[in-house]
Amino acid sequence: MPYSLKQLLILKEMFYTDMVYEGDNAERFTSALNLFYGYPADTTPHWKEAFKKVVKKPSKSNEKGLQVSQTEFKAVPVELIIGSALAKGRDIKQKLKSLYFGTEFRRTLIYEAPPYSLLIQDPSKPEEGELVAKFILDERCGGPYANAILNCFKSPAKSSVHQSLRANHCGFFDVIPIPLPINSELRNLWATDERYLIDGKRIFVHFFEWAVEKYIDQVSIVSTKPHRLAVGIPLNNAITLYEHYEAHGPLVFKGNKIEFNAPHSLPFSAKKVGLWIHAFKNCIISSSNTPTGDLMELAFA
Repeated sequence: MPYSLKQLLILKEMFYTDMVYEGDNAERFTSALNLFYGYPADTTPHWKEAFKKVVKKPSKSNEKGLQVSQTEFKAVPVELIIGSALAKGRDIKQKLKSLYFGTEFRRTLIYEAPPYSLLIQDPSKPEEGELVAKFILDERCGGPYANAILNCFKSPAKSSVHQSLRANHCGFFDVIPIPLPINSELRNLWATDERYLIDGKRIFVHFFEWAVEKYIDQVSIVSTKPHRLAVGIPLNNAITLYEHYEAHGPLVFKGNKIEFNAPHSLPFSAKKVGLWIHAFKNCIISSSNTPTGDLMELAFA
Protein backbone atom coordinates (compact mmCIF):
# COMPACT_ATOMS: atom_id res chain seq x y z
CA MET A 1 0.00 0.00 0.00
CA PRO A 2 1.50 3.38 -1.01
CA TYR A 3 2.31 5.97 1.64
CA SER A 4 0.14 9.09 1.86
CA LEU A 5 1.46 12.63 2.16
CA LYS A 6 -0.27 12.84 5.56
CA GLN A 7 1.70 9.83 6.76
CA LEU A 8 4.90 11.33 5.42
CA LEU A 9 4.37 14.43 7.56
CA ILE A 10 4.44 12.20 10.66
CA LEU A 11 8.02 11.40 9.67
CA LYS A 12 8.82 15.10 9.27
CA GLU A 13 7.47 15.70 12.77
CA MET A 14 9.73 12.93 14.11
CA PHE A 15 12.79 14.38 12.34
CA TYR A 16 12.38 18.03 13.30
CA THR A 17 10.38 18.45 16.51
CA ASP A 18 11.59 17.81 20.04
CA MET A 19 9.25 14.91 20.66
CA VAL A 20 9.06 13.18 24.02
CA TYR A 21 8.30 9.47 24.04
CA GLU A 22 5.21 9.46 26.24
CA GLY A 23 1.42 9.56 25.87
CA ASP A 24 0.13 10.34 22.37
CA ASN A 25 3.67 11.14 21.24
CA ALA A 26 4.71 7.54 21.93
CA GLU A 27 2.08 6.26 19.52
CA ARG A 28 2.98 8.83 16.84
CA PHE A 29 6.69 8.14 17.19
CA THR A 30 6.12 4.39 16.88
CA SER A 31 3.99 4.98 13.76
CA ALA A 32 6.71 7.20 12.29
CA LEU A 33 9.42 4.60 12.89
CA ASN A 34 7.25 1.92 11.32
CA LEU A 35 6.79 4.13 8.24
CA PHE A 36 10.52 4.85 8.10
CA TYR A 37 11.35 1.14 7.94
CA GLY A 38 8.48 0.26 5.59
CA TYR A 39 5.92 -1.19 8.00
CA PRO A 40 2.23 -0.25 8.49
CA ALA A 41 1.74 2.99 10.42
CA ASP A 42 0.29 1.39 13.53
CA THR A 43 1.38 1.43 17.18
CA THR A 44 3.08 -1.98 17.30
CA PRO A 45 6.90 -1.56 17.26
CA HIS A 46 7.52 -3.61 14.10
CA TRP A 47 10.52 -1.35 13.43
CA LYS A 48 12.60 -2.92 16.21
CA GLU A 49 13.40 -5.96 14.07
CA ALA A 50 14.59 -3.83 11.13
CA PHE A 51 16.56 -1.62 13.51
CA LYS A 52 18.31 -4.65 15.02
CA LYS A 53 19.40 -5.98 11.61
CA VAL A 54 21.38 -2.86 10.71
CA VAL A 55 22.70 -1.62 14.04
CA LYS A 56 26.49 -1.88 14.10
CA LYS A 57 27.92 -4.15 16.77
CA PRO A 58 31.31 -3.64 18.44
CA SER A 59 33.84 -6.42 18.11
CA LYS A 60 34.61 -8.68 21.06
CA SER A 61 37.90 -6.86 21.50
CA ASN A 62 36.09 -3.55 21.99
CA GLU A 63 36.37 -2.86 25.71
CA LYS A 64 33.24 -0.70 25.65
CA GLY A 65 30.86 -3.53 24.88
CA LEU A 66 30.24 -7.09 23.71
CA GLN A 67 28.83 -8.71 20.61
CA VAL A 68 25.03 -8.64 20.80
CA SER A 69 23.01 -11.80 20.23
CA GLN A 70 19.41 -11.83 19.01
CA THR A 71 18.26 -12.91 22.47
CA GLU A 72 20.08 -9.99 24.07
CA PHE A 73 18.66 -7.52 21.58
CA LYS A 74 15.09 -8.71 22.12
CA ALA A 75 15.49 -7.88 25.79
CA VAL A 76 16.51 -4.27 25.07
CA PRO A 77 13.42 -2.15 25.77
CA VAL A 78 11.92 -0.02 23.00
CA GLU A 79 12.08 2.93 25.40
CA LEU A 80 15.88 2.61 25.63
CA ILE A 81 16.29 2.63 21.85
CA ILE A 82 13.98 5.60 21.27
CA GLY A 83 15.30 7.47 24.28
CA SER A 84 18.84 7.14 22.97
CA ALA A 85 17.81 8.29 19.49
CA LEU A 86 15.96 11.34 20.82
CA ALA A 87 18.80 12.29 23.18
CA LYS A 88 21.35 12.03 20.37
CA GLY A 89 19.03 13.99 18.08
CA ARG A 90 19.01 16.85 20.58
CA ASP A 91 22.80 16.64 20.89
CA ILE A 92 23.15 16.81 17.10
CA LYS A 93 20.99 19.96 16.95
CA GLN A 94 23.16 21.68 19.55
CA LYS A 95 26.39 20.76 17.76
CA LEU A 96 24.99 22.10 14.47
CA LYS A 97 23.99 25.38 16.14
CA SER A 98 27.55 25.69 17.40
CA LEU A 99 28.90 25.07 13.88
CA TYR A 100 26.53 27.58 12.31
CA PHE A 101 26.93 30.41 14.86
CA GLY A 102 28.78 33.51 13.74
CA THR A 103 30.12 32.42 10.35
CA GLU A 104 29.15 32.70 6.69
CA PHE A 105 29.39 29.64 4.48
CA ARG A 106 30.79 29.63 0.95
CA ARG A 107 30.19 25.91 0.48
CA THR A 108 28.05 23.16 1.98
CA LEU A 109 28.72 19.50 2.68
CA ILE A 110 25.76 17.11 2.76
CA TYR A 111 25.91 13.70 4.42
CA GLU A 112 23.26 11.24 5.61
CA ALA A 113 22.63 9.61 9.02
CA PRO A 114 25.23 8.74 11.65
CA PRO A 115 25.90 5.08 12.48
CA TYR A 116 24.86 3.31 15.67
CA SER A 117 26.64 0.92 17.98
CA LEU A 118 24.73 -1.18 20.48
CA LEU A 119 26.82 -1.67 23.60
CA ILE A 120 25.82 -4.16 26.28
CA GLN A 121 28.23 -4.14 29.20
CA ASP A 122 26.72 -7.19 30.90
CA PRO A 123 25.05 -9.87 28.72
CA SER A 124 22.92 -10.90 31.69
CA LYS A 125 21.41 -7.38 31.81
CA PRO A 126 20.63 -6.32 28.22
CA GLU A 127 18.02 -3.88 29.52
CA GLU A 128 20.97 -1.83 30.80
CA GLY A 129 22.55 -1.61 27.36
CA GLU A 130 23.61 1.61 25.74
CA LEU A 131 22.96 2.83 22.20
CA VAL A 132 25.64 5.10 20.82
CA ALA A 133 25.38 7.12 17.61
CA LYS A 134 28.60 8.67 16.32
CA PHE A 135 27.89 12.06 14.75
CA ILE A 136 30.38 13.78 12.48
CA LEU A 137 30.82 16.70 14.91
CA ASP A 138 31.47 14.49 17.93
CA GLU A 139 34.90 15.10 19.42
CA ARG A 140 36.30 11.64 18.60
CA CYS A 141 34.37 10.79 15.45
CA GLY A 142 36.65 9.07 12.95
CA GLY A 143 36.41 6.90 9.86
CA PRO A 144 36.06 7.76 6.15
CA TYR A 145 33.35 10.40 6.59
CA ALA A 146 35.40 12.44 9.06
CA ASN A 147 38.68 11.78 7.26
CA ALA A 148 37.26 13.00 3.94
CA ILE A 149 36.65 16.44 5.48
CA LEU A 150 40.04 16.67 7.18
CA ASN A 151 41.88 15.46 4.06
CA CYS A 152 39.96 17.75 1.72
CA PHE A 153 40.94 20.86 3.67
CA LYS A 154 44.41 19.53 4.56
CA SER A 155 43.61 20.31 8.17
CA PRO A 156 46.44 20.54 10.71
CA ALA A 157 47.12 17.49 12.85
CA LYS A 158 44.63 16.96 15.67
CA SER A 159 42.09 19.35 14.13
CA SER A 160 38.49 18.45 14.82
CA VAL A 161 35.91 18.23 12.04
CA HIS A 162 34.11 21.19 13.65
CA GLN A 163 37.26 23.32 13.51
CA SER A 164 38.01 22.28 9.94
CA LEU A 165 34.52 23.11 8.65
CA ARG A 166 34.43 26.54 10.32
CA ALA A 167 37.98 27.45 9.26
CA ASN A 168 37.03 26.73 5.64
CA HIS A 169 33.59 28.40 5.75
CA CYS A 170 31.93 25.08 5.00
CA GLY A 171 28.43 24.41 6.23
CA PHE A 172 27.16 20.91 6.90
CA PHE A 173 23.95 18.99 7.45
CA ASP A 174 22.70 15.41 7.65
CA VAL A 175 19.70 14.67 5.44
CA ILE A 176 18.27 12.42 8.18
CA PRO A 177 18.83 14.50 11.33
CA ILE A 178 18.03 11.76 13.83
CA PRO A 179 20.27 8.70 14.23
CA LEU A 180 18.29 5.85 12.69
CA PRO A 181 20.49 3.09 11.23
CA ILE A 182 19.59 2.18 7.65
CA ASN A 183 21.03 -0.29 5.20
CA SER A 184 21.48 -0.50 1.44
CA GLU A 185 18.39 -2.68 1.02
CA LEU A 186 16.15 0.03 2.48
CA ARG A 187 17.90 2.70 0.44
CA ASN A 188 17.27 0.61 -2.66
CA LEU A 189 13.57 0.27 -1.80
CA TRP A 190 13.28 4.02 -1.27
CA ALA A 191 14.70 4.47 -4.77
CA THR A 192 12.64 1.76 -6.53
CA ASP A 193 9.51 0.67 -4.62
CA GLU A 194 6.29 2.41 -5.65
CA ARG A 195 5.21 2.74 -2.00
CA TYR A 196 7.94 5.34 -1.60
CA LEU A 197 6.82 7.52 -4.52
CA ILE A 198 4.73 10.10 -2.63
CA ASP A 199 3.06 13.14 -4.19
CA GLY A 200 5.23 12.69 -7.29
CA LYS A 201 8.55 12.51 -5.41
CA ARG A 202 10.69 9.72 -4.04
CA ILE A 203 10.74 9.62 -0.24
CA PHE A 204 14.42 10.60 -0.03
CA VAL A 205 13.71 13.71 -2.10
CA HIS A 206 11.17 14.72 0.54
CA PHE A 207 13.77 14.07 3.26
CA PHE A 208 16.30 16.18 1.36
CA GLU A 209 13.92 19.08 0.85
CA TRP A 210 13.05 19.14 4.56
CA ALA A 211 16.76 19.16 5.44
CA VAL A 212 17.57 21.97 2.98
CA GLU A 213 14.63 24.02 4.26
CA LYS A 214 15.83 23.66 7.86
CA TYR A 215 19.46 24.33 6.94
CA ILE A 216 18.94 27.55 5.02
CA ASP A 217 16.65 28.81 7.79
CA GLN A 218 19.54 28.48 10.26
CA VAL A 219 22.69 29.53 8.38
CA SER A 220 24.25 32.57 6.77
CA ILE A 221 25.38 31.94 3.19
CA VAL A 222 27.74 34.14 1.14
CA SER A 223 25.61 35.48 -1.70
CA THR A 224 28.26 37.32 -3.74
CA LYS A 225 29.89 34.16 -5.09
CA PRO A 226 28.58 30.83 -6.44
CA HIS A 227 27.82 28.33 -3.67
CA ARG A 228 29.46 24.90 -3.98
CA LEU A 229 27.97 21.61 -2.81
CA ALA A 230 29.60 18.30 -1.92
CA VAL A 231 27.17 15.39 -1.68
CA GLY A 232 28.39 12.46 0.41
CA ILE A 233 25.20 10.41 0.29
CA PRO A 234 25.35 6.66 -0.52
CA LEU A 235 24.54 6.21 -4.19
CA ASN A 236 21.11 4.56 -4.00
CA ASN A 237 19.73 7.68 -2.35
CA ALA A 238 21.94 10.15 -4.21
CA ILE A 239 20.67 8.87 -7.57
CA THR A 240 17.09 9.78 -6.65
CA LEU A 241 18.26 13.36 -6.02
CA TYR A 242 20.09 13.58 -9.35
CA GLU A 243 17.01 12.24 -11.15
CA HIS A 244 14.78 14.76 -9.38
CA TYR A 245 16.93 17.82 -10.11
CA GLU A 246 17.49 16.73 -13.71
CA ALA A 247 13.72 17.01 -14.16
CA HIS A 248 12.98 19.99 -11.90
CA GLY A 249 15.86 22.39 -12.34
CA PRO A 250 18.30 24.02 -9.92
CA LEU A 251 18.39 23.86 -6.15
CA VAL A 252 17.96 27.27 -4.53
CA PHE A 253 19.85 28.31 -1.37
CA LYS A 254 18.48 31.70 -0.23
CA GLY A 255 18.24 32.96 -3.80
CA ASN A 256 21.52 31.32 -4.82
CA LYS A 257 20.69 28.92 -7.64
CA ILE A 258 22.82 25.79 -7.64
CA GLU A 259 23.03 23.51 -10.66
CA PHE A 260 22.75 20.32 -8.67
CA ASN A 261 23.54 18.12 -11.69
CA ALA A 262 26.50 20.14 -12.98
CA PRO A 263 29.08 17.82 -14.63
CA HIS A 264 32.81 17.79 -13.97
CA SER A 265 34.83 20.17 -16.12
CA LEU A 266 38.23 18.57 -15.47
CA PRO A 267 39.84 16.46 -18.19
CA PHE A 268 39.42 12.90 -17.01
CA SER A 269 42.77 11.98 -18.55
CA ALA A 270 44.40 14.20 -15.90
CA LYS A 271 42.59 12.76 -12.88
CA LYS A 272 44.47 11.22 -9.99
CA VAL A 273 45.46 7.62 -10.68
CA GLY A 274 42.97 5.18 -9.18
CA LEU A 275 40.41 7.87 -8.30
CA TRP A 276 36.86 6.77 -9.14
CA ILE A 277 34.88 9.83 -10.25
CA HIS A 278 31.11 10.08 -10.62
CA ALA A 279 29.78 12.05 -13.56
CA PHE A 280 28.40 14.86 -11.35
CA LYS A 281 30.79 17.42 -9.88
CA ASN A 282 29.24 17.48 -6.42
CA CYS A 283 29.16 13.69 -5.90
CA ILE A 284 32.01 12.76 -3.56
CA ILE A 285 31.16 9.07 -3.12
CA SER A 286 33.97 6.74 -4.10
CA SER A 287 33.90 3.12 -5.29
CA SER A 288 33.66 2.04 -1.61
CA ASN A 289 30.35 3.99 -1.35
CA THR A 290 31.95 6.43 1.10
CA PRO A 291 33.24 9.99 0.52
CA THR A 292 36.89 10.89 -0.05
CA GLY A 293 38.88 14.08 0.41
CA ASP A 294 40.08 14.03 -3.21
CA LEU A 295 36.52 14.03 -4.56
CA MET A 296 35.45 16.69 -2.06
CA GLU A 297 38.28 18.93 -3.27
CA LEU A 298 37.01 18.55 -6.85
CA ALA A 299 33.45 19.36 -5.78
CA PHE A 300 34.54 22.57 -4.07
CA ALA A 301 37.00 23.68 -6.80
